[in-house]
Amino acid sequence: MKIRAAVVREINQLTIEDVELDAPKPYELLVRLHAAGVCHSDLHTYRGELRAAPPLVLGHEGAGVVEKVGAAVTKFKPGDRILVNWLPSCLHCEACLRGQSNLCERFPSTTLVGLLPDGTTRLHTLDGMPLKHYLSSATMAEYAVIDEAGAIAIPDDVSFEVGALIGCAVVTGAGAVINTAHAEAGSSAAVIGCGGVGLSAIMGAKLAGCNPIIAVDVMESKLAFALQMGATHTINAREVDAIETLRTLTRGGPDYVFDSVGAAGTINQALKAVRPGGTATIIGMHAIKTDVPIAVGPLVAQNKRLLGSFFGSSRPHVDLPRLVELYRSRRLPLDDLITKRYALDELPLAFADMEAGHVARGVITL
Repeated sequence: MKIRAAVVREINQLTIEDVELDAPKPYELLVRLHAAGVCHSDLHTYRGELRAAPPLVLGHEGAGVVEKVGAAVTKFKPGDRILVNWLPSCLHCEACLRGQSNLCERFPSTTLVGLLPDGTTRLHTLDGMPLKHYLSSATMAEYAVIDEAGAIAIPDDVSFEVGALIGCAVVTGAGAVINTAHAEAGSSAAVIGCGGVGLSAIMGAKLAGCNPIIAVDVMESKLAFALQMGATHTINAREVDAIETLRTLTRGGPDYVFDSVGAAGTINQALKAVRPGGTATIIGMHAIKTDVPIAVGPLVAQNKRLLGSFFGSSRPHVDLPRLVELYRSRRLPLDDLITKRYALDELPLAFADMEAGHVARGVITL
């Protein structure tokens, strides 16, 4: 079938064009997408800064309605409302069996390079070029074919826009606080970088009962969003020494520091800022292709912990439904995270607004 999609044929070349989408195979779903989140990962991929390389269709945060199911699908039927889980794990490899399905052994050769779980693609341009599905999803399009394991049911009272964000930004940020760091109630927390993932970490820290919750960024607009999401204090790192200010606000450093940027500078900033014996957790992947030198002194001599958190250390089929229920019980104010909506053709503007700090999270409505 012919669909409209956000296509990257080559690095730094983005077009919105018609492409061909093949029918789903036995274990796959055809989904009519209604919303797609605009994430920095999509922008990094468009620029060639992550592992998945063009040609591909962008998008990994998404939600919509199942239109068709493959012959072997048992969990879904046409008409079901779903959010896209871009980590469709196998559930039988060693990683999955030990409860770390976010590290499923098939991801490096499939999802992370832009293929469906069977190692193939259903997308191609009208002139015959095969297109990859970014993170097994390709949600910046009118329709997507995804593996059955890549769908999570959502109830009627959860909007497609909220569902899309739960599928990546929210679970990545909140999961880092709850699943990776195991932040304790009454502890102090700081979040470096207040984009969609950082704001989700702030919501996760509030959910965990942290206080104070300190937001660090270089844009006042993002710090304002952080206050709306639950931060108790803000630090503009362009104006003051963020590490010293964090130490002053928390009597020696926060118990937990979460770096949603993942750049060389912010990784060491997080490690230096956290109190002796505290935990610094790196969420962002800005420096994923870079060897980052680490300050060993504070890590060893002060008994600090430095953790990595991929997809919030989550078990998607357990944690994504839980986040849906936390939203439904009004414990996660996810509607406030969505600050602007765009048409698919406005994707370049959505990327520009994200970089400029004009939005907490932008969403493409389809």
